Amino acid sequence: MESKRLIRTDTILLTAGLMLIGYLLGEVLLLVFAAVLLAVGLDGLAQAIARKLPFSRGWALVGVATGITAILIGSLGLTAASLVQQFRELGETVVDFGEKVQAWLTEHTDINILEEMNAENGDLADAVGEIAGHVMTAVGALTSLIILVILTLFLAAKPALYRRGAVRLVPPNSRPLAEDTLSSLAHALRWWFLGQLVSMALLGVTVGLGLFLLGIELWFALGVLTALLTFIPFIGPLIAAVPIVAVGFTEGMQTGLIVLVGYIVIQNIEGNVLVPMIQHKAVELAPALLITVQVLLGLIFGAAGLILAAPLAIVAMITVQKLWVEHTLGDKVT
Repeated sequence: MESKRLIRTDTILLTAGLMLIGYLLGEVLLLVFAAVLLAVGLDGLAQAIARKLPFSRGWALVGVATGITAILIGSLGLTAASLVQQFRELGETVVDFGEKVQAWLTEHTDINILEEMNAENGDLADAVGEIAGHVMTAVGALTSLIILVILTLFLAAKPALYRRGAVRLVPPNSRPLAEDTLSSLAHALRWWFLGQLVSMALLGVTVGLGLFLLGIELWFALGVLTALLTFIPFIGPLIAAVPIVAVGFTEGMQTGLIVLVGYIVIQNIEGNVLVPMIQHKAVELAPALLITVQVLLGLIFGAAGLILAAPLAIVAMITVQKLWVEHTLGDKVT
């Protein structure tokens, strides 16, 4: 009995230690996980091309990486100036809309909710410190992006090498289970990643086109913003709705209502029809569970935790299913 109690105590201490390490190294671990997620996606695309066309996986991967890079550089080269200008105008429009709402509230309720936010601060030292903080943030983001790209390419180039290394960390009799778990993780993440890319493209193009037909000048920036935020399930599209609806109502009450109803319809079609069709091969995430994980990781790790909450939840669910439910309890998950 004492031996069992000691084992349980050791297990609890080990788990607590791993959680502490995860918290302290959270930003680094999230960066590595993002690289793994992107590498799994690139590997899946390369394998699909290699099966359909007479190319090896290596050449297919080179083609995929080159194609994505060319598309990104070409898109930025053609639209960067226009996009930056539209984002600047979008920010001004949203601020103007917020001021109008605040003025209406002040007039009808005598509540000035932006009074403190609009307070002027003439301290030069604070201004310089704020600029320096923005510069350091930009440098850190650029450095993280470079590391992310390098890690992704290395992981995608030879995934079997890193997979064998991970499997060797477990005892020999447990290696088949580890292989099966890693295969299930790769399969689920690959389909989730593909589903998110398709959702981003469809929702971004649909919203942008709809706003263009309504004559809203900021349609391009809003379409790009919607596509980027759609990568974050549930919460991302809700965040994207704020500037879209705000810009719509600045064009007029009728336009705002059309934009609001249209976005709700498009979002429901995307969320209830298209995404389940694409991601049925991944794993079904309960909305309440996913939102809880998003809020929790967002509070702990900020934007990176919010963005990666969904794939991390998938990893946790499949790991529990394989190692605990199926292997330990013997209950096969269908």
